[in-house]
Amino acid sequence: MKITGSILLCFVLFSCQQPAEKKSATTAAAPFDEATETAAILQVIENETSCFFAGNYECWAKNWSHEPYAMQAWNNDDGSMDAAIGWEKINAQGKNWIEKYYKNGKVVIHPVVKKEKPLVKFFSERTAYLIWKQYNADRENKYYKLSQETRIMEKADDGWKIVNVSAFWNSNKKIPVDSLKPE
Repeated sequence: MKITGSILLCFVLFSCQQPAEKKSATTAAAPFDEATETAAILQVIENETSCFFAGNYECWAKNWSHEPYAMQAWNNDDGSMDAAIGWEKINAQGKNWIEKYYKNGKVVIHPVVKKEKPLVKFFSERTAYLIWKQYNADRENKYYKLSQETRIMEKADDGWKIVNVSAFWNSNKKIPVDSLKPE
């Protein structure tokens, strides 16, 4: 009787597992939609830029990867460069900048930002690289300062996040606002 009960128990357990195995074998992952993923990435980049320039710290931070391998790099007006490596340093410098210069949204330094269409390269379904030129208006909205921008993006469980920002500004060249053609 013990042998029959054991066989019956094995049969019951095996038959319960079989549909789950069949289901996972027949369930295919949705195909990678580059256009949809690009749109999602561009939304994150737009959010990060607008939140930062608007002095909204909480909004800005949500767009970043909070990993130790994240990095933000930029040049300074005097020709030097700086980099914040790791989320802790990016967070500290970003929060400081938002509080000190943007006064948590009370001061708007770049009221208008225009981006050229980015060049996008997916290295996988979870990693992408983007590069574009960006025009950043001055406070009076008379001139743009040109910046060359790059982003490395990583898809986390809760969506795309910025892993790397490299922004190199040509602070000497001023481009009249009325000289840019509408897109």
